[in-house]
Amino acid sequence: MYAADPTTKYRGALAMGVPGELAGLHATWTRYGRLPWRDLVAPAIRLARDGYEVVAYVARALRESEDAVLADPGLRAVFAPAGKVLAAGETCRNPALAATLERVAEEGAAALYGGAVGEDLVRDVRAAGGILTVDDLRGYEGEVSEAMRADAMGYTFLGMPPPSSGTV
Repeated sequence: MYAADPTTKYRGALAMGVPGELAGLHATWTRYGRLPWRDLVAPAIRLARDGYEVVAYVARALRESEDAVLADPGLRAVFAPAGKVLAAGETCRNPALAATLERVAEEGAAALYGGAVGEDLVRDVRAAGGILTVDDLRGYEGEVSEAMRADAMGYTFLGMPPPSSGTV
């Protein structure tokens, strides 16, 4: 898979894994949460919609990666909306992420693992040369499995099952 271009191991659509964080967060909330799910997602929606001030070290990283940011339509839309990477003090907004998070707030993890958000993700990843499938995402539906649980030193650790090293 990486023979033609070894850099695809760490750059581009082939470098990504199946996203599992949302499944873990939602499963934990299902078990232990007290607040409504929507209330937990609301601050992230506000940040994406209303934006945040770009701080100096982020501006520096954007300048150092300017060519890559400008070459990628998704990154360009967020970090260079006027055709130039954002500078310190400017506001970074991500309305597409806000819309996605709105769906997640309404539908829970099912929005990604079997819903329209997941279908959109698969379409975008495959268009960028990745191999993610809807079936890959469906593997994270449901309860936290025992393969994701480890008890040590009086604590219970929850993480992703193999081939991830999350629980390890």
